[in-house]
Amino acid sequence: MSSDFSSDRLMDDTISIAMSTKENMTSQRGMLKSIHSRVNTLANRFPTINNLIQRINLRKRRDSLILGTVVGVCTILLLLYAFH
Repeated sequence: MSSDFSSDRLMDDTISIAMSTKENMTSQRGMLKSIHSRVNTLANRFPTINNLIQRINLRKRRDSLILGTVVGVCTILLLLYAFH
């Protein structure tokens, strides 16, 4: 009986951490959108910076793809562990 309570508490803690992480990432996303719009404004004013911004955006897309893949693999492994 106590292990059920302990498992429920651990699951609640995990959900709480995940929700907190989601809120922080949402906040960071808003800040990054603001920065992105400012950088685009500068790029439009100074066309020579545009090439640099394009390379940064390409790396950002690549990093997002890698992060998404890592999260997906971790989720699959977590599910396999949970149901095995």
